[in-house]
Amino acid sequence: MTTRASRVSRTPKRAYKLDWFLTRGVDVTESRVVPALAPDGEILSDHEMIVLTVLGLTR
Repeated sequence: MTTRASRVSRTPKRAYKLDWFLTRGVDVTESRVVPALAPDGEILSDHEMIVLTVLGLTR
């Protein structure tokens, strides 16, 4: 899931998978979701960060 309740957005009561990274013509070797939490657990955003590693272009 990539959304959570935060100070900015008290909803959703349920988490949703709303964030996508679409690619075409690239070779993605890794993808992950990084929680939007500070080291002390404070919620930093209502959306998690998505990260991917691009190896190169495909033909």
